[in-house]
This record gives sequence, structure tokens and C-alpha cells, in this order.
Amino acid sequence: MKKAFLIISSLLVFQLASASSLVVEALDGTTQVYDMAGVSKLDFTSSGNLNVVKSDGTADVKSLSSTRKVVFSPEDVATSAAESSVGSLKVYPNPAKNEITVEGAEGDILLFASNGNLVSTTKAEAKTVVTLSALADGVYVLRCGNGAARIIKTK
Repeated sequence: MKKAFLIISSLLVFQLASASSLVVEALDGTTQVYDMAGVSKLDFTSSGNLNVVKSDGTADVKSLSSTRKVVFSPEDVATSAAESSVGSLKVYPNPAKNEITVEGAEGDILLFASNGNLVSTTKAEAKTVVTLSALADGVYVLRCGNGAARIIKTK
């Protein structure tokens, strides 16, 4: 459970800085959209919950075990909650052993370890291969522009 909190919190840190909306989608398909200007704090509890504390002091409690995804978007998604910050970014295979292929990336492709350390930078092309063979097995965050993806490196 601690590993899941570390992974999720790493993802949140990368997306939080440029986000204007927070979208929390539950496994049952329901979606809650928050304007980041109205969110004062995000808190992970030891009981497995995500607390979204609003500026007025009220909190929405979301169970992580029933959460499908949490997305920070640089755009206002109040009118289209189904939009994802990943956009047209396509990453495969995932999980991966030695390399991944990234399509739809622009600029630099940044790969972060779950502790937030930058472990790789690759210039994006139409179809870019990122080598993972030198990395330890684990979960990584790939970031490119406004898109982000969780990558699992296996043996």
C-alpha cells in the first residue's frame, strides 16, 4: 500500500504545477471535476483514501481502491471531464522489459523514477524508442509536454 501511495504522489507532483483542473474518475464510471483554484490541499491517508480539501475547508474523501484515475489537466475540463492530460501520447509495451515506444510526443521525453528523480531524457521524434535496460525494475513516470504516463519496468 505504501508503494501505491508513493507512485500516486509522484504522479501528482509532476502534474500539479501546471494544472487548472483535477479530475477523479471512480471505477463505477462517475467523475468528479475540481477547479484547482478551489482546492487547498490533497492528502493521502494511511487508511487508503484521497482527501480533496477545498478552499472553504470542506473535504471530499475518495477511496483509492475504487478510483480508476486521477488526472491533473492544464485545461479547464469542466465541460469535458472525459479529456485526459495524456492527449495523443501513446506508450507501448507497458509493462516493458528493455524498451518502450512513444508516439505523439513533442519536445523532450522525460522519465522520472517514483521518487521524483529524473532518470532519462530523450528527444522526441514521430516514433521514439526509449531504452529501459539500464533501469531497475519498478514504476516510472514518463512526461512529455502536457502528457504523462505510468511505465512499469520488469525483468
